[in-house]
Amino acid sequence: MTKAIILTALLACASSQANTLEPIKQVVVNQGQLVLNMADFKPILQRWAGRDVEVGYEAYVDVVNIADSDTLFFDAQGEITAKWFASNFAMTARMSCSGIAAGASKVYGKRLDAQSYPAKPQISELRHGMSQCKQLKIELAKEGALSRQFYTKIEQIDFTVALHSSQQGGL
Repeated sequence: MTKAIILTALLACASSQANTLEPIKQVVVNQGQLVLNMADFKPILQRWAGRDVEVGYEAYVDVVNIADSDTLFFDAQGEITAKWFASNFAMTARMSCSGIAAGASKVYGKRLDAQSYPAKPQISELRHGMSQCKQLKIELAKEGALSRQFYTKIEQIDFTVALHSSQQGGL
């Protein structure tokens, strides 16, 4: 009986770990764009008024084929759509690579004349000192008071990112 309980517990742990290990996407330097969507971003949560509030989203992407390049050009753009009742919002898109800042963009979504317009972040930055760039972090942070962030319901995220290196003729 004890062995059956232990075996059941081990199987439960193994299956829960298998569900949490998701493959990390990769962006290949000088090989085109990587497309990310809402499913690729994990919510960033903060506790407010007894609830967990989504204050932003983050995604991690492995960088492949950097070939000891010290200079990288970061090229990213996206479209962030909110529910119609929360279409007036601000977000800051930030990119960093292995902890080194790569670029940022503050954008606004709005509702005007009964039509919603998405926020469209765009980051185009040339950075030196990036030879240790192994993992790209993309963070989309809601702006404003925490109550404002609570009511901003993001419906869709579409984001593309490409990296180019001068070492491999990509710049």
